[in-house]
Order: sequence, then structure tokens, then C-alpha cells
Amino acid sequence: MAIALSEASWDELWEESWERAYCADSMDECDQIIEYPQQLGQGYKRNIELRNGIILTLHNYRFHDDLTVISTQSEATGEPYRELEFVFNLSSTSRYWQGDYVTSGQHYLVAHGCVGGFYCQELAKQPKLAVDIHLESAVFESILGNSLDILPLDLRQMVESSDRSLMSAFDTITPAMQLALEQILHCPYQGVLKQMYLESKSVELLVLYINQVQSNSRITSKIRLQSDDVDRIHEAKKILIQQIDNPPTLLNLARQVGLNDRKLKQGFRQVFNTTVFGYLHHYRMEKARQLLLEQRSISAIAAAVGYASPTAFNAAFRRKFGTSPKAYQLASRI
Repeated sequence: MAIALSEASWDELWEESWERAYCADSMDECDQIIEYPQQLGQGYKRNIELRNGIILTLHNYRFHDDLTVISTQSEATGEPYRELEFVFNLSSTSRYWQGDYVTSGQHYLVAHGCVGGFYCQELAKQPKLAVDIHLESAVFESILGNSLDILPLDLRQMVESSDRSLMSAFDTITPAMQLALEQILHCPYQGVLKQMYLESKSVELLVLYINQVQSNSRITSKIRLQSDDVDRIHEAKKILIQQIDNPPTLLNLARQVGLNDRKLKQGFRQVFNTTVFGYLHHYRMEKARQLLLEQRSISAIAAAVGYASPTAFNAAFRRKFGTSPKAYQLASRI
């Protein structure tokens, strides 16, 4: 059985869990254990506020059932706020708003803006074990010494943009990252020594992340594609279009066209100037807009373009076009 929650219901459950939070370290009141809502799963999140402005969140839990959380927030409230969330997923499978799957051994960055909802589906197949680094954009810039120009353009835009939530492409956790993550999860210290140790390890992870995206950027700019590679990339695009309602994972797509996943990712961006799932998302939205003009039902259109529910489709369409599917459809009748 799958469970679907609105963002408000999700927040309400977590507020109850926060009321029962307790210290994991008697020498550090900024190290809190928050047990997972029993209705949803077993396990906990551990939040550790560090002195350098970073918050570490250690996830260790298992869901009873697949869980979908949907937000349709479309307007900013309060003061502008920009948080970066570096997610290192050691075990679990999740699906996000563009249909992308993140699996064990992958990491990604989410830049949370003031505007835009989200869609996230957590699968109950595996226990969730992950380390998140949360920090405000200003903190990240200060760690870099205000040298954002060392970042690839797409990453720099994620850090600087504040009007919507953005997500990076998924990449592989390297052996060096894996070691730093294990050291964080098994920190041998308490009190101020723990703070110093985790501060250094969190910055180390950021260094490894930036080094990886810089390397990927250099590789992408230099990749050479043979004519056969280009044909295979175009075939991958055709498969995405044909299977829009249930697209393959990136790894399965690469296997179907006879490329490794890295060449498919880099080559697809080079040929079509977008990521594989960025293209899929754009195609889905354009297809949905066409179907809306044909006055089909919202639920039928959501299913036709591969969304698990009309609510998830509504949130994605609003993010893309700034209006709801229903409002767009009604306007087209005038």
C-alpha cells in the first residue's frame, strides 16, 4: 500500500516528533534525535547544528510503505531565504518531481528557493541511510571565500538564484566521499571535539563535491562523440518519448541504446543542451499543454504524461508555466 501526504500533513507529523526530540550527546544540546513518525516508519533523523553554520542531518530509518509527499506552494512568504541541501544517499531509492530516480551510492544538490512546490516519492524497498549537509547560500559563499567563480556555471546559478527550487543532476559517491561519510556516521568524539571533527568532515565533503563537479564540467566540455554515439543518443530520446508515462531509469536507458550511463548523460547534454530527465520533463509539460488544449480531463492528462497523481502533475505544471492546468485550460476556451 502506498501513502500520499500533503506538505501540511507531513509538517504536522514532524512537529509532533520534534516535541519528543532528545539529545544524542549529553555534552552537546545542538545534537538532536528525532524519531520517525510511527505511522510512516521506524528509525530516526539526527540533526547536528555545527558552529560553522552547517547543519548535518543523518537519516537512518525504514518506511512501512511507499510514501509520496506533495507541495503545491506557489508564492513566497516572509523574508527571502535560500538554503542549499547536499544529499549523500548511501541506501534507498527515491523519485523526484521530474521523474528522476536516485539510488544507493548517489548524491545531488537541492537549492530551495522561495517559490515552487515539490514532489518526492520515497520507496520502502530499502532502509534509508543518508547524510545531508544543510547551509544557507551565504554560508556556502563564505566557505568559498566569496569565490563563486570557481564553480561551473550551472552550479553557480543554483547558488545565486532565489526565485525557485532547483535540483542538480545525480552523480556517484566517490570512494573519498564514502570514507568521509562513514567517519561522520561513526564519529568517535563528543562535545566540542565532535563539533570540530564534524565541521572539518562536512567541509571536506564540500571540497570533494566541488572538485567532482569541476572535473565533470571539464570532461563534458571535451567529450568527443562518434556518429554512432549521436545515433544512439537520438534513439534514447525516442525511447523517452515512447515511454513518457513510465520512463526507464538512466541506467536502463543507457543499456537499451548500448552506451554507458556517463556517456549518455554527457552526450545527451551536448546534443540537446539539456539533461536526459530535463528533456523528459520539458517534453511532458509541452505534451500536457497540447492535451489541455484538447480539453481532456486533468486526471487523464496526468496519467498520460507519467505523473502518479493529478496533484503531482498540477504542482509540476504550475512550476513550469506559472499557472494551474485547469486555469490554463479554461483560458484556452476564451
